Amino acid sequence: MAIKTAFLGKEYQISKNNISKTIKNISDIDFTFDHILFPNQIHSNKVLVIDSKEKIFEDDNRPQCDAIITDLKNVAIGVVTADCAPILLWDEKNNIIAAIHAGWRGALSKIIENTIMTMKKIGAENIKAEIGPMIQQDSYEVSQDLLDKFCHDDSQNNKFFIKSKIVDKFQFNLNGFIKNSLIESGLNDIKNSKLDTFTEEEKYYSYRRYIKRNKLEEYGRNISIICIN
Repeated sequence: MAIKTAFLGKEYQISKNNISKTIKNISDIDFTFDHILFPNQIHSNKVLVIDSKEKIFEDDNRPQCDAIITDLKNVAIGVVTADCAPILLWDEKNNIIAAIHAGWRGALSKIIENTIMTMKKIGAENIKAEIGPMIQQDSYEVSQDLLDKFCHDDSQNNKFFIKSKIVDKFQFNLNGFIKNSLIESGLNDIKNSKLDTFTEEEKYYSYRRYIKRNKLEEYGRNISIICIN
């Protein structure tokens, strides 16, 4: 068996109303699947395990959570993002995979740690990770309030913020915070594209870019998926 991953951006015209059906029609993805599952993302630390076919759900009945784990063959799992981080995890030996959606709320509430802990509970050992395209520090201006939230949780989190040129604003290294969370959870094999969804305008959708320009046609979703074949 092999574990396959894909990070999809603007090159695919993916329907937000029927993600699963649209992806099934994309012919050049390098893997096959019988089912593809996306959570109803709520910026939480909730993790769902799909360890039997009875737990497979349909698009119109997606569970509220921000990470999915499975050990089922030919069942793809994924997340949608538009500046938040897509994180794919896998254990090749034990054939356990996970897909995580992590914005600042989920990352702060330990969606990453919860996912890794749950993977280990069902038998994962040597977990590898890949952080896909997401907003990077140079593009991510935040308020003092957000800095305070992270430093209240751990004063060492101050290192992920630098002062912005804009008064009373900071630039937040969410990518660095996520990588640090993976490392502190025991992972050492981490791929990190460091592609910026905000500046990579031709390739990726960005919610912040959409808000800044107020152009509805620029607002869509990037898709990240992983599957055991």
